[in-house]
Amino acid sequence: MDKQRLIKLVEELLKEESLDKRSEDLIYLKRQYKILINKDEETYYEKQLTNQFVSLYDELAKKAPKLNQSVYDEKKEIIELTKKLLDRKDITNANRDLDKYSLAFKHAGRCSNEQEEELRAEFNKVKHEFIEKKNAYFNELAASNAEKIAKKKDIIDRAKALLEIKNIKESNEKMNALMEEWKAVGYSGKEDDVLWEEFSSVRKEFNKQKREHHHEIQKLFEERVVKKEELIKVMKKLLADSDFSKEELQKVKDLRNEFNRVGFTGKEKEEELNAEFDKVVKKYFEEKKFYSI
Repeated sequence: MDKQRLIKLVEELLKEESLDKRSEDLIYLKRQYKILINKDEETYYEKQLTNQFVSLYDELAKKAPKLNQSVYDEKKEIIELTKKLLDRKDITNANRDLDKYSLAFKHAGRCSNEQEEELRAEFNKVKHEFIEKKNAYFNELAASNAEKIAKKKDIIDRAKALLEIKNIKESNEKMNALMEEWKAVGYSGKEDDVLWEEFSSVRKEFNKQKREHHHEIQKLFEERVVKKEELIKVMKKLLADSDFSKEELQKVKDLRNEFNRVGFTGKEKEEELNAEFDKVVKKYFEEKKFYSI
């Protein structure tokens, strides 16, 4: 028991304008008060803290009549607080509060035998109802988590299959879709971190492959750029030395076919290179037409 923390709590409550929402703290203080005033052996320093706490507690009791309520009334209030747990959605936290209320009920003291029997029966009834609700909740949660785990394992399997697809654009779209699907599944319980680690590992490998593919494509584009630039030079030389013979005309056609077969060179260079080659070819045929007149 931390007496300094108890003193700080009483001081905090003394500053409150209303204590209507601090019932749990008042019940807790009342229990600690009973324990402290019945404690025999304390050091001098501990005794000073106890006296300080008792003095503040008596001051608070003037402001909070609940601190002077009978054992019967205190237990009735604990029962009412316990009933409110039945409407709580945060079952895990509510279950912790049930443990607190059970302890508070136990240490509140005893009434007459008849009252004690009545109160205990009422408290146990509410407690049993909450436990049934808690068990149903966790059973439902376990079933829900099992379903989510199965879905996430299926997503992982489908993600692994994407590592074998060579069409990076297609597989990238599918991997992004799997990520959205994963988010939609939601938290799957204590196995969630392990599953996420496995899924992340697959995605990392996929992204590595994607980077490698990108580098390969960039290298291929660079090679194609060089090839098209060489063909443009050949076409320019052919234009400069042109005699517009049948053989030369065939060379122009062959150059165009070869230029087209080189393939796409990337968004940055494709349009520029095609335009330059077409310009030279157009110039060739314009000159051919001129000299053919």
